[in-house]
Amino acid sequence: MTGLPTPALPARAPRFTRFDRVVWAAMAAIIGAIALTIALGDRVGVSIHRAAPQGEARSTSTVLIEFSEPMDRASVAERFSITPEIAGTLAWSGRTLLFRPAQALPPGAAITATLASGARSESGRELLHDVVVRFTVRRPQVAFLAPANATPMNIWMADPAQPDGARQITSSPSGIYDFSISPDGGRIAFSENNTDLGTQDIKILDLDSGALIQATNCLDAACTNPVWRPDGSTIAYERVEFNSDLAQQGVGVSPTRIWLRDLTSLPVQTRPLFSDPQLLGHTPQWSADGQRIAMYDVSMGAILVYDLQDDSLTAVPSRAGSSGALSPDGRLLVFPEIVLQEDASAHSYLRMADLDSNSITFLSDAPQEIDDARAVWRPDGQVLAVARRDLTTRGYQIALLDPFSGSMRWLTDDPRYTNMFFSWDAAGEQLVLHRFPELDESGALNMNGQPEIWTLDVASGALTLVARNAFLPRWVP
Repeated sequence: MTGLPTPALPARAPRFTRFDRVVWAAMAAIIGAIALTIALGDRVGVSIHRAAPQGEARSTSTVLIEFSEPMDRASVAERFSITPEIAGTLAWSGRTLLFRPAQALPPGAAITATLASGARSESGRELLHDVVVRFTVRRPQVAFLAPANATPMNIWMADPAQPDGARQITSSPSGIYDFSISPDGGRIAFSENNTDLGTQDIKILDLDSGALIQATNCLDAACTNPVWRPDGSTIAYERVEFNSDLAQQGVGVSPTRIWLRDLTSLPVQTRPLFSDPQLLGHTPQWSADGQRIAMYDVSMGAILVYDLQDDSLTAVPSRAGSSGALSPDGRLLVFPEIVLQEDASAHSYLRMADLDSNSITFLSDAPQEIDDARAVWRPDGQVLAVARRDLTTRGYQIALLDPFSGSMRWLTDDPRYTNMFFSWDAAGEQLVLHRFPELDESGALNMNGQPEIWTLDVASGALTLVARNAFLPRWVP
């Protein structure tokens, strides 16, 4: 008997778990986002990762705008503007636009940098909104070492307008030997004493973050006098090897040589400036473009000027032991020279060497009854601040000297003080001075004098006391 066919069972509806629903929802969202991106196209636009500075900035600050992707640089440049109008250069570091002012920004100025919308990326996407950077330029600060008559000495910083608010920047238990400020004012390189080993090492302090790194590892050496290259990429410093492990073989302490510490490379790179060990040097200084570096070589009795572009070396004979003052463009070198008079007395007079033509001009000469001990170029390279003594007074006064016309005017005239160490602010409007009161108010020798830090407004002649019992002042832009 043939059986009847078995009726088909109805199809069972699929069952979705909660996990399945979450997965399908996520997939739908992704598909939707892709579709929206395709629909919007260029309307998504280029995004900005960072735009700085904002709020308050230093007089040497660089304006930067970091993009999310590589940009068509020409389209960015044509849409960038700065108010008030400021001369400067546009540069790039990867995806970051940099505007570097040609001169220091005036303190108190309100600056607005704008990048208008429409700038394109290399892929063709556009910047959809204006990017605006607004900041006010702060007054320059002064950093110095204190206390001068006790240990440990540390770095302090003060606003010349509010000297009572000076604050301690470092807290070294062994003390700071010397220091310098980075060109952008954001870092301090300092040489710290190691009292256990009798050595010095260079460290770098970030003034914004407080981060501290060790720049050298001088286990049996003194590494001192760090000097920043103007672009902030390299530090030149003095290094003396103690050669302790060779002392029994009659090898003594080495003469001073110049070393370089590259701050842009990893792993860390530090090396002698010269591969020839016979070339010595101390008191290094850079030209403003960072292409030339000058130092004094004791063994040669000359100032050496090394050109990093063509690897040339120029020697300028001098008996004064100073590396002089290299002009901002690196072409001229003003230096003191010792001249013996007929009465066997020695006086220091200024010379100016033209490094391109290999010629020397006498800025001051015998038989004048003067001593010129130090000269510093104003940042514009037009005039010099000079420490001069006319031999009728004990101390050195500061004069403003035009080396091209020979015209001069005194900036200080207080016979109680000697003024030796000084430097210009970034704008070339003020000097910071290390002064010492050699005489008291009655004109007698000041047996209890302490070094003082002052600022001098060159236009008005106004002097402002910043700190007592302090020395080695440096501007912090």
